[in-house]
Amino acid sequence: MKETLCQCQTTQAENDRTTTITMEIPVVLLGQLQEAAALAGTDHLSLLICYARQGLINSGTQLKRGLFVEHVKEALEKHGIQTNVIEEIFSKFLY
Repeated sequence: MKETLCQCQTTQAENDRTTTITMEIPVVLLGQLQEAAALAGTDHLSLLICYARQGLINSGTQLKRGLFVEHVKEALEKHGIQTNVIEEIFSKFLY
């Protein structure tokens, strides 16, 4: 049975331009990637691209959340809320 290991599209769209790169990764990691790809019924390069896309999506979300928090802190400071109070509020809500 094939497993779903990555939630993004792993096939290349017709209009996606590609380029060739050379990457050095640990041998053990390559082996794990190949095993995971075999379980998913795909090749290791497609799975690696999928993981990279998913990682970019996730990190983009985290970056946006961080920017939002900074903007909220600035707005609260502009309205006279003390920095220590702001930090206490965010320490209760952010993990």
